[in-house]
Amino acid sequence: MPSITRRRTIGLLTGCVALGAIGGAVAHTTQKNAPHLIVNNQTDSELDITTVIRTVEDSEVLVDDTTTIPANGDHGYTDLASNEPLDVMIRTGTGLENMYRWEETDPENALSVGVSMDEIGFVVATPP
Repeated sequence: MPSITRRRTIGLLTGCVALGAIGGAVAHTTQKNAPHLIVNNQTDSELDITTVIRTVEDSEVLVDDTTTIPANGDHGYTDLASNEPLDVMIRTGTGLENMYRWEETDPENALSVGVSMDEIGFVVATPP
């Protein structure tokens, strides 16, 4: 298992803070009847990113989308099922993949997904 360097740890923490701020903005600027998800390309290159979102209870596919996100750009998904856990899978065209069980899907929450060159991170943003 690779060790995490101090620089990488600081970079991850900085990314999480930025994702939290972005997610908070999304939560405040979108409808309040369903949670929202935003995928943020934190690289200096355009990326093809596949997002698959399923309900945990019956595996119903809510989103199955591949989109090209510009460098340092983002793409959002709205009108997701609320108040039930969701499984989120994010995969890049370069083969990077990560999954997340999103438990906190209250209608006012947002899930921010940060995609860097070597990892995909998830942060739940809740309003203050």
